[in-house]
Amino acid sequence: EEPLQGRAEEFVQFLSDKIAQIRTDLDSDWAVSIEMPRADLSPVMWNEFEPVAPEEVDKAVGAMSTSTCLLDPCPSWLVSASREVTRGWLQAVINASLR
Repeated sequence: EEPLQGRAEEFVQFLSDKIAQIRTDLDSDWAVSIEMPRADLSPVMWNEFEPVAPEEVDKAVGAMSTSTCLLDPCPSWLVSASREVTRGWLQAVINASLR
């Protein structure tokens, strides 16, 4: 079992207990089941990825917010403004990460 899975399960249980307690404390007439569904934390394994095309990179870059802050290593407005230059290497980085 991965350490983060255990922590996630603890957090889900904490929230479920908290919601149940709030529902118990509420003074209301509506009936609500205290039983909460558990989140499925089974890992999903993807084996195949299709490489992204330049058009998909353009679409993703175009959808980025242009707001920025001083902590951004490369402001999104700059990436968007230099799309002709950045498209190729962004595509290469994305496709390399999908291998």
